[in-house]
Amino acid sequence: MLIQPLGHSVLSWFWLAQLLNIFIIAFAIRMLLKYIWRTPAMPVIGTFLLVILVGNALGQLGFYTFGYLLSNLTPILFVSVVVIFHEEIKDLLGTLGRNIRRYIGHRDMIEKSEIESLVECCILLRKLHLGGLFVVERDESLENVYGDPVMLDKLELDPPLVASILQPPGPLHDGAVIISNGKIVGARAILPLSRKTFFGRSRANRPSAALGTRHRAAIGITEVSDAIAVVVSEETGNFSISHNGILEENVGLEELGDRLMELTSEGKES
Repeated sequence: MLIQPLGHSVLSWFWLAQLLNIFIIAFAIRMLLKYIWRTPAMPVIGTFLLVILVGNALGQLGFYTFGYLLSNLTPILFVSVVVIFHEEIKDLLGTLGRNIRRYIGHRDMIEKSEIESLVECCILLRKLHLGGLFVVERDESLENVYGDPVMLDKLELDPPLVASILQPPGPLHDGAVIISNGKIVGARAILPLSRKTFFGRSRANRPSAALGTRHRAAIGITEVSDAIAVVVSEETGNFSISHNGILEENVGLEELGDRLMELTSEGKES
């Protein structure tokens, strides 16, 4: 005979629903912590939760007035967090939407020849000791993301041409090169810098102060869009790839093309 806690069978829908509730809430908390863990929002939200816990604890211990005051601060703190961190909340919802679309949506295939041309551009920049930041546009338009670009008329992704664009002290050498459908559509684009205070996963794990502006801009543009960014370091000649707000540093020449093909093919239908 099956045990029936609270009047429901262990195998009933009631208990399955409770397990699903726990799983969904735990997953949501995990994703929220993962997103805000190393951002300026984390200390504020931590303080917010501490005030709620202290208020409830004081109320239970008999400090009714103090507990009452702290408990009534909760709505004010909640509204304050929403107002102060509305950009982070917007980015979080955008990231969630992009992740859902990545798995159930469809995006046009980026040709292998386009990836090869981009890799050749990176190789030439390394040989010439030039730095560069390339942003590969995918489903989401970047027109409302980057600022003050020089729009170009779909120029070919030609290594000598790219090198001439990024050669100092030319007027287009600073900022990002925007690539859409295998063509150069913009240069000198100003990208949003990442607000994270700590970067990295497997390839890099260090404070933001250790990263240059190009790398922080590469992370920033991939935090707010589904674009992929490629950085060529002027100082070291190393290649880096940023996607979904994640920075992969010191990508080898042999794997650069393969990694870009892998990332640009994610979420595509066969």
